[in-house]
Amino acid sequence: MNTAGTGTLPKLAVTRTDNPAEPPPDGTFRFVDQGNYLITGLPGLGSRLTLYSDSATSCIIVAILGTHADGDTFVALAHLDSAPCIESFFQVLVERGCTNLQIAAQGANPPDNDTAGTNAAALRGVIEKLGSRVLSSTLFLLEGDPRQDNRGDFGLTVSPDWETTATNQPYALTLPDRDPTCGGQSVYCIMRRQEHPPVEIRNAALPFTHDELVALSSIAISFRKDANDPTTAFTNIVNMESEAIRQAWSTTPQYEAPWFSDELKQGACFAIAMAPVVTLSATWLVPVGERPFARMAAALARTRGRADG
Repeated sequence: MNTAGTGTLPKLAVTRTDNPAEPPPDGTFRFVDQGNYLITGLPGLGSRLTLYSDSATSCIIVAILGTHADGDTFVALAHLDSAPCIESFFQVLVERGCTNLQIAAQGANPPDNDTAGTNAAALRGVIEKLGSRVLSSTLFLLEGDPRQDNRGDFGLTVSPDWETTATNQPYALTLPDRDPTCGGQSVYCIMRRQEHPPVEIRNAALPFTHDELVALSSIAISFRKDANDPTTAFTNIVNMESEAIRQAWSTTPQYEAPWFSDELKQGACFAIAMAPVVTLSATWLVPVGERPFARMAAALARTRGRADG
């Protein structure tokens, strides 16, 4: 059953708090990592649903309550890290015929960061273009230090009686809570930008396929920020200290969450562990059509060959 059946669209309440992190609430809890979105229907009456994301600096976490083209009510959460990523997410909503959008968002910090400013402008521009599809928008952008006042956290909770609230209440999570693949999500987050054109966003409801993880790991194993400097290799992260990782791999190193470096180190370990799978897959598995990220993987292999030669 859905609220659309009653003809009543619930209202999206918005609350903010500076409370410390709490354990994840009872019911269905879904973490939505950077570069991902999750769109889902309301839970059954009597059940609780929480969608949550954190670690936003220049990124923006967007929570939405709305209706599909068929009238069914949905909630969505997306962690968006660039103007093209923002546009891609809202294009998904447009293609699905979504309307009655109640939008709440937090992020794009610190305000003096160029990427934060670009992302904030992109979100406001997209919302304006959506016109009558949008019922309301509540945006908390460019406010200050993302480590203060829970500015890096945002999510959405649907209570057992369908009260729907967007909030910046943080939750205490482990690395496996954030990335059940134990590194695959981190590899995706970094390496999706190396494809041409970049993979802007993915549906978090879908598991990674074998081909995706093999292709992403292949890029990660070969990737260097500087083709002539092996210390800039993604896999070299396993040899680096936390501060060095932040300085080398973040655009806002002084504002990153405490677990930032551990997530990237886990991603580098994942890529290294996948190396035999990458080799075996390239040798024995025949892809159907072009694999995802194949063009960039080939370009990186050629670049690496020239650098090593």
